[in-house]
Amino acid sequence: MRRVNGRILTGFAFVTTVLLAAMLPAGSQAAPLTTLRVPTGGFSIGLPTSWVDATSAAPTVLQQLEKVPAFKAFAQSASQNGALKLIAADPSAGGSAYMDTGVARVGAVSLAAISAATVTALRQTLGKKGKVTSAKIELPAGTAYHLHLAKRGSPSQTDEYLFLRDQVEYVLVYVATSSTWKNYEPLFTASAKSFRIVPGPDLSHVVLSAAQVGAGYKVTSFPFGNSIIGEPTLDLCGASYASESLRTGRLQVRYTRPGKPVSVSNEVVTYAAGGAQQALAEVESVATSCARKPVVLTAGTATETFRLSPLDDPKLPAGSVAVKVRITVVNGKKQVTETGVAVYQINGDTLSGVYTFIGKGTTFVDAERIAFHAAEQSARNLRADRGGGYSA
Repeated sequence: MRRVNGRILTGFAFVTTVLLAAMLPAGSQAAPLTTLRVPTGGFSIGLPTSWVDATSAAPTVLQQLEKVPAFKAFAQSASQNGALKLIAADPSAGGSAYMDTGVARVGAVSLAAISAATVTALRQTLGKKGKVTSAKIELPAGTAYHLHLAKRGSPSQTDEYLFLRDQVEYVLVYVATSSTWKNYEPLFTASAKSFRIVPGPDLSHVVLSAAQVGAGYKVTSFPFGNSIIGEPTLDLCGASYASESLRTGRLQVRYTRPGKPVSVSNEVVTYAAGGAQQALAEVESVATSCARKPVVLTAGTATETFRLSPLDDPKLPAGSVAVKVRITVVNGKKQVTETGVAVYQINGDTLSGVYTFIGKGTTFVDAERIAFHAAEQSARNLRADRGGGYSA
């Protein structure tokens, strides 16, 4: 949920870490590549079919992988690091040959600046014995920077490829032992060349039309309203939501009309299997807790207080979550309060969030009426879409 007054949460810097632990040797890798689509990262990439994809493994499989010393670190990262969208390893190499792909929103910064900052940070990390080279290259996916890392005394070498698209950074990292590097390097190069940005599902037919919201309303865009990277869906009461890393598609728009309207927005999101149910459960848990006790967040001299009250619309599907939201920001003598309604519902692997906030000359009764009407219309759209979502 991003409030419809235009408040945007800032992105975060993506930090690349290099594992330089002792590894086991591996043999030649000449296996053909098969395309692996990663909908939660918005990309596809080619890898040998024999490689283990830790990020797509079920929790029970990850638990088993954590018991294997060579794959423990991969399994733990796949479970805990939401920015890492793909972690894959060659099982025949005992954990010494692997790759990962990280995706993060970095804001309005150039690829050249990202590369320069990454090189500087890596050189500081590796120290005097380390060597980092960087070259600007053109790959089928677009312009990229190719970095190579090595360190005297370290058993491993690393290739990194940096891409940038719509203020989102994609980092491909490939690691192998120095003794097997010449065998793996052609595979790593071919894999990087296979990297593609893949658009998410088309949700324009699921999001509310202006007519469904009310007379006189028009649809307008949201900044990065179709991005699942670094743009939150769930931020109610400032909580963290694990389901955010399971999103495969998103479209958020706002609705405006002349006069003194209620501010309205609709956000439709698709998830990997089971993600929508998890998201709704998380929202319900946070809403229940926040209704019992207001949440107060502090940033510098400013405090932001969330107060919720449960609402009920019997026309909405069972399990839907509807709340009255009151957000107060105090910074010194300045105080701003927003009051509105948030309604969350799902069908299959698709979630819809309807958000309304009181505008000048409107009341909470207006915001609640429009929110419930819009949410009921959204329920129809979700049913018509058959809860489609996305399946890889």
